[in-house]
Amino acid sequence: MNLSRLSPSFRPGVFAARCLAVAALAAVGFGAAAQTAPAAHDAHPYNWFSPEQAAASAGAVAASHDVQIDGALWLRLQFGEARLPAGAKLRITSLTDGAQQHLNAETLAQWRHTSAYFNGSAVRVELLASQAGEAGHFGIVKVLAGKPQITPESRCGTTDDRVASDEKDRARLLDVGCTANLTKDGCFITAGHCLSSPSLVDGVEFNVPKSLAGGGLVHPAPKDQYVPTTTRKFVDGGVGNDWGVFTVHPNTETGLMPLQAQGQSLRFAKTIPVVGDEVRITGYGVDTGMDNQTQQFSVGPVDSVVPGSTTLRYRADTEGGNSGSAVLVGGRVVAIHTHGGCTNSGGANQGTLLTNKAFKKAYKAICAPAQ
Repeated sequence: MNLSRLSPSFRPGVFAARCLAVAALAAVGFGAAAQTAPAAHDAHPYNWFSPEQAAASAGAVAASHDVQIDGALWLRLQFGEARLPAGAKLRITSLTDGAQQHLNAETLAQWRHTSAYFNGSAVRVELLASQAGEAGHFGIVKVLAGKPQITPESRCGTTDDRVASDEKDRARLLDVGCTANLTKDGCFITAGHCLSSPSLVDGVEFNVPKSLAGGGLVHPAPKDQYVPTTTRKFVDGGVGNDWGVFTVHPNTETGLMPLQAQGQSLRFAKTIPVVGDEVRITGYGVDTGMDNQTQQFSVGPVDSVVPGSTTLRYRADTEGGNSGSAVLVGGRVVAIHTHGGCTNSGGANQGTLLTNKAFKKAYKAICAPAQ
């Protein structure tokens, strides 16, 4: 139950750690427990290095390599050793939909030597020389290849009452498979257990498209993807004491922060809800077909309020992937959804009230230090 602020680091073995963490989370991610839904993928070792480029024409392609993993639904690259002189950059292009990301020395470090998520089974990586004709070199050491999702479900009652939505201030948090919420101060709130495995906290996606017919994830263009910074605080302490706060770097393609790009954000309630109030929960829970881990909302009544343990219980449908979803009453956030608990005949889903003192202290420290 530690309050943590992580320090920047990059470890070449981070993808291996991610795979172990995904397996652990998958074992507990569904049912009456923390509601995560890790992005399904295989990790492929890769061994390609560009030759050192001593000189090139200004802005020219100094080296190019296509990465293809047959059958992959999406790809994400891990780069090895890279030297990018000032003005030189990597250009990664999906050969399926043409989406692109550009990484220079600074942004490559921010992304911890990984790329954004790209749809399809093949991408092209190009090394672009600076205007002075300097290019450097880079290597690719591992590839994550997306595969079909496993989509078990649980709900309050016998029907799934979730409805597709398009709230601009809600995001999908990957690889862990959670929901993150953009606040008026420009930072994010989510569940603490969504941040407790650092190797899984590496992508924030807005404007998420529909999934494939079989449930496989489809990613937005890199202009709608952000990488989290290591500025975060969280507690993974069970129902009523499970919360997280974090920030992201500017987008590599637009240079914008999410608040600038999305133009919408959430505000906190000033009062505690009461039994019978209607809650609204929006998130990226698992589902069948094209709705899988896309944005949906549900509504339902507050079942119980326990201020002493900062616990809120409610009868609104959630699934794996909804962990971290903001719980709203009257259009304002009252809690963070963290755990399942609904059944066909009873029970309730559960979250942490924003009255949690440690959360309030952490939020002010990270998101509103001048207030």
